[in-house]
Amino acid sequence: MTKQESGWVLRSAENSDLAALVALENSCFTADKLSRRSFRHYLHASNAEMVVVQMADGLVAYGLLLLRRGTLLTRLYSLAVAPQARGQGMAEAIIGYLEKRASKRGKRYMRLEVAEHNLSAIRLYTRLGFEPFAITPHYYEDDATAIRMQKTLPLDTPDIQHRLCPWYQQSTAFTCGPASLMMAMGMIDNGIILSQKEEFAIWREANTVYMTSGPAGTHPLGLAMAAMDRGFDVKVYLSHEGPLFVDGVRNEHKRQTLTAVEEQFFSQAEVRQVPVFYSGWLDILDTEANAPDSALMCLISTYRLDRSKAPHWVVVTGTDEHCVYIHDPDPDTDTAVSRVLDYQHVPIAKEDFQRMTSYGKRRVQAAIVLRRRQPELELIDLVNSDLDVAV
Repeated sequence: MTKQESGWVLRSAENSDLAALVALENSCFTADKLSRRSFRHYLHASNAEMVVVQMADGLVAYGLLLLRRGTLLTRLYSLAVAPQARGQGMAEAIIGYLEKRASKRGKRYMRLEVAEHNLSAIRLYTRLGFEPFAITPHYYEDDATAIRMQKTLPLDTPDIQHRLCPWYQQSTAFTCGPASLMMAMGMIDNGIILSQKEEFAIWREANTVYMTSGPAGTHPLGLAMAAMDRGFDVKVYLSHEGPLFVDGVRNEHKRQTLTAVEEQFFSQAEVRQVPVFYSGWLDILDTEANAPDSALMCLISTYRLDRSKAPHWVVVTGTDEHCVYIHDPDPDTDTAVSRVLDYQHVPIAKEDFQRMTSYGKRRVQAAIVLRRRQPELELIDLVNSDLDVAV
């Protein structure tokens, strides 16, 4: 990557820049300086993006971006412009480029810290769309207070056309499944009403009595049968046969209850001939998530979002080469500032998403594909359709 401006070039940092980076750091900062060892590390780190500005007389600016795997966040870790090179738009160019790189890698938010006395930097960040969201006293080595700022990044995916999908915020901590099912149904049938009444009705039909802690969540087969009762055909993908959620339950009574309830769901699903596939569902991710007549919802672990290690249902609204996009019904499972739009079509890097889709020590996976039932199809047509026979 290179970008030519009048008298200077913006380009990716290289190994040969190491000495110049250290010299620039020492000329710009008197405290909180990156060491030579740190620069060497970040020049090769997969979770870092570093760019420099080159002029005829040497390197005069750099920017370092750190990307947190498993989250939507990235951090502008360090930015420096030599005193003699300021006022030429270098800082803005560096930030703009790093924002694009962050978006391409599936990140949705950029954060930074700036000393409260650095008014010129605060004005620049504010002009570029960053907003303060927290203050941290005694943050810097010189005891200065840091203002923490954040920006929602534009999606750098011009080819993606998001399908219409209604967004619904779950009413309780344990109804992510019903909320996601309503969104998935509404994605392929705009006549579906998303309401708390329906949310609780689905929960009653699909709940597991207990979860690892707190009230019951909802079982994939329970949700699938609830969708069938509402006029949808389904396919269910599970990684394991038998009880899915007992591993984290220490209380023996709860374990026995959960096991009994899950066994009932499996028995009911067999009687109703619910297509259940015991295979990795990620193989069908792109096909089913982007099919205009289907909707895909899946179980993820919130560990990579908020370290809570809870199973959580979301709706996949599409994919592209780099990202999986989801509707998340629970803003509390994200570390971003709570705004409704921030939880719709949320981009997650594919490699991070794949890690999120395994829950617990057994790496449980679950997904449900929905399609609106076509009443004119006979049974033989359904068997021969792409709703395949379960294995």
